[in-house]
Amino acid sequence: SEDKPVENLENVQVFSQMPSLNMIMNRETLLRLKAGTITKDEIIDGVIGSTPLKQLSRGLDIAWEDPVVVRHNCQRAQRVPSSPRLGLETEGVRKQIAGPIESIELPHGYSLVWQGEREASSRSMKYLFMNLPLAVILMITILLLLFKDYRKPAIILCIPTVIIGVMLSMLITGKTFDFVAIVGTLGLVGMIVKNGIVLMDEISLEISQGIEPTEALIASSKSRLRPVMMASLTTILGMIPLLPDAMFGSMAAAIMGGLLVGSVMILVFIPVLYALFFKLKATK
Repeated sequence: SEDKPVENLENVQVFSQMPSLNMIMNRETLLRLKAGTITKDEIIDGVIGSTPLKQLSRGLDIAWEDPVVVRHNCQRAQRVPSSPRLGLETEGVRKQIAGPIESIELPHGYSLVWQGEREASSRSMKYLFMNLPLAVILMITILLLLFKDYRKPAIILCIPTVIIGVMLSMLITGKTFDFVAIVGTLGLVGMIVKNGIVLMDEISLEISQGIEPTEALIASSKSRLRPVMMASLTTILGMIPLLPDAMFGSMAAAIMGGLLVGSVMILVFIPVLYALFFKLKATK
C-alpha cells in the first residue's frame, strides 16, 4: 500500500485469515488496559497483526507462470500473430507460408487453425454467397419489369463476362483474388449492368424514332461511347490510390480491370447480341 519494493519475499508480512484472540483473552492485557498503560489501538494492532512469511514456511521457491491462459473454443491455444510487410497482401503472404506451416507434424490432440483476416474472410464469404441468389433474382425481376421483355434482360445479363477483365488485372498486378476482390467484382457487375441499361435504352429510343435498326445500333454505341467511358475512367482513376494497399489493393485492381474491359465490351457485345436476339439483318 505504501509502494515499497519487496526486496526479500521472506520478509513479506502475511496477515492471518482469522484474528488472534490470545491477546484479548490475556489477563495481563486486561489489567494493563484498565490501568491505562496500553491503548485500544495497540490491542487492535496485536489482534490483526502480521507475521513475516519466513516464520510460516520452510522455504520459498520462485517459478514463472503464464499470467494469461489463452483459449479458443474452450480449449487451450497458442496464438502466433504476424503482419505482412508494407506493400504485400495478407492473403498472398499467407498462401506463401501456408505450405511449410501446415506440413508441421503436430502431436496427438493438437490442431492448427488460421484466424485473423483468413477466418473473417471465410465467414463473410459464407454469408455473402448465401444471399447472392436472392440478389440475382431481384435483379432479373427489376429488368423484366423495366423492359417488359425477356430478351433485353437476357442481353444485359450476358455482361458479367467482365470477369475476363478482372482476371487479366489480377494477373498483371499480381494481386490475389480474395474476399475484398470478390466484393469489388460483385459491385462491378452492378455498374456494368447500369451501363448496359443506359445503352439498351438508347437503342430502344433510336428505333422508336424510326431509324433503321442496324443504324440505330451503331448510332447508339457511338453516342454512348463518351459518357460510358468518361464515367468508367473517373472510377478507374479514383481507385489508383487504393491499388498499393495491402487489404483493398485487390478490390481496386478488380474494379479497374473489370470496368475498363467491361465498358468496351458493352459497347460491342450489346449491339451484336441485340441483332442476334431480335434477328436483325444489315441493310446494304
